[in-house]
Amino acid sequence: MTFHFLWAVVSDCVNRSFRRRHTLNEIARLLDRLPRMFFSRRAQLLLDALVCAGTLFLSYLLRFEFAIPRTEWHTLALAMFGLPLARPTCLLLLGTYRRIWRYFNINDAVMFALASAVPSLALIFVRLLMPKFGYTSLPLSVIVIECGAFVLLALSVRLLRRITFSMSNATHKEYLRLLLIGSDNSLADATQHLRLCQDVLIIGLLVSGEPLSGLRIGGFHVLGDVSALPMVLSSSAIDMVLITDTALRSVADIVETSTSFGVEVRLLPDAAKVIRGDVRFATLPRPEIALGRNTDTIATHPLVTEAFRDRVVMVTGAGGSIGSELSRQVAQLPVSTLILLDQDENSIFEIRNQLEGLARRPKLISVVGDICDRGQLQGLFAKLHPNIILHAAAYKHVPVMEENCCEAIRNNVIGTIEVARAAAQFKAERFLMISTDKAVRPTSIMGASKRVAELAVQVASTEDSTRYACVRFGNVLGSRGSVVPIFLRQIASGGPITITDENMTRYFMSIPDAVRLILQASALGAHGDIFMLDMGDPVKITSIAHRLIEASGLRPGIDIEIKWIGIRPGEKLHEQLWLENATVCSTDFPQVFRVLAQAPPKEFTTHLAELTEAATARDERAVLTILHRMPIEFSASHEDRPTQAVSALPVELVAPAALRRAAGAG
Repeated sequence: MTFHFLWAVVSDCVNRSFRRRHTLNEIARLLDRLPRMFFSRRAQLLLDALVCAGTLFLSYLLRFEFAIPRTEWHTLALAMFGLPLARPTCLLLLGTYRRIWRYFNINDAVMFALASAVPSLALIFVRLLMPKFGYTSLPLSVIVIECGAFVLLALSVRLLRRITFSMSNATHKEYLRLLLIGSDNSLADATQHLRLCQDVLIIGLLVSGEPLSGLRIGGFHVLGDVSALPMVLSSSAIDMVLITDTALRSVADIVETSTSFGVEVRLLPDAAKVIRGDVRFATLPRPEIALGRNTDTIATHPLVTEAFRDRVVMVTGAGGSIGSELSRQVAQLPVSTLILLDQDENSIFEIRNQLEGLARRPKLISVVGDICDRGQLQGLFAKLHPNIILHAAAYKHVPVMEENCCEAIRNNVIGTIEVARAAAQFKAERFLMISTDKAVRPTSIMGASKRVAELAVQVASTEDSTRYACVRFGNVLGSRGSVVPIFLRQIASGGPITITDENMTRYFMSIPDAVRLILQASALGAHGDIFMLDMGDPVKITSIAHRLIEASGLRPGIDIEIKWIGIRPGEKLHEQLWLENATVCSTDFPQVFRVLAQAPPKEFTTHLAELTEAATARDERAVLTILHRMPIEFSASHEDRPTQAVSALPVELVAPAALRRAAGAG
């Protein structure tokens, strides 16, 4: 509650700031209409003379409490004639008018104040001498008041000119809305430099370390610490995130979170670090640069819209990389209710806050739960009756699952079975499981668990009216654990980039593109089929590293070293999207292909029961033994066998064996 209160206060302050900015914009437009002669040096001299005369008269009024004695009128008249001439002349001789008002800064203000004090010091000197000669002079208090008032008012005029000039420039172009992240010192330095950029608008600052929320640095609001990044990105229109402190430990997390929101991230190191060589890079490129492809926004297909209209949709694993993007895109569809299910409450909190910021959204229901908990699932389905289940919950990190094979089976296999069983029991319309290309001839525990889950979904499709399907694709850019955020973090730290093997390839796609095609696949009728996404040609990991280094303004092998560390347990050199004897055909969507389901062997259900029992008992040796016996072509070898990899391109371009079957099936 405290955080939300502070956030509301900060938002109110930002809104007031924008209203003040609107007023200044109007002043800037008015000044734009004035002839150039009003901004000449003569005009500046005249303006300072008028300011001097005004402050002199004001100082007399203050000195004599707004009742100037007649005995002072003569002295005032002489001063009103002489000082407005002397002060601008002195300022001119001391060079203050060589400083451009449009770029007036603190150093200029200090020099102006010192130069303005010279005539006042001369008057004080005269004031001390004149009584000796019998002359009356300006009261000492008038001299002091006039000097202070003149400096204050004249500086205000110059500051107004600078602000309105900045506004005038910015009204003719769109602002680049920035969010700055770093330490308090680096943010102070960055805001000072960015003031000179006329086409940027700093929305706010996130400070690492000290709790400075609600305060200001360099005149800009501190919106919180780094943990508030998802909240800020979901509630404010941010075009770019600038990291001002390259020593932040959370650089990789910032990149991952920002890219998941589609926000570009760049680094803005201070000059001292660049000179010392602590920083050897220019910017952090967008992850899509790694593929050299465009990721244009495409309108939702009408078939997808109709398939989801007025439906209750459940997304499992809603807090993950794929699950959160699924939730965002589903929330844009005409669904009635969106159920967000995940076992991580922080992830659920973040995605729900993002969706609540949408102008038009369905009813949101957040559920913190375990997909392996049959009782909870049945209670949830009985209460909410979801029509469409998008099952994205899974353990996906290959090296981690190699050391936790029982948990991989429990979550990826048993969890899938429980969700599919609940969908059947409560008559859901559609069930779509998110799978992976690592399920084809798996060499890892993670890949094997996903292949078993695919077969379990096929078995479920033969026993119920619910339309079951799986969608299989490769790596997605910017997801948690993806190589791109890891490479960006390594570039940010100056290298080296570590790659397992020089010849390793993977299929890649951006998260929004992958989810868009997943939703298309979910709209297709299916009975245990596996849908494939057109992911283009496989890309060498080495090529991705080279592109990211070059996009950062650096040279591979020179500025950033690349090291080969060897294939890790469970990894393959090359992935493939389907087996050579699979029957592949096109669908109503040009980038989605169907791999027709083949009935699992009769002994599969027996093996599946044994596998789930062994995983529940935490018997890792039995789990591995059963996986090798199952009809999934599982091989735990770390060496990648030769394969005839089938490209996920249009059917005319796939390998000959798949082409013949695809043509026959189409």
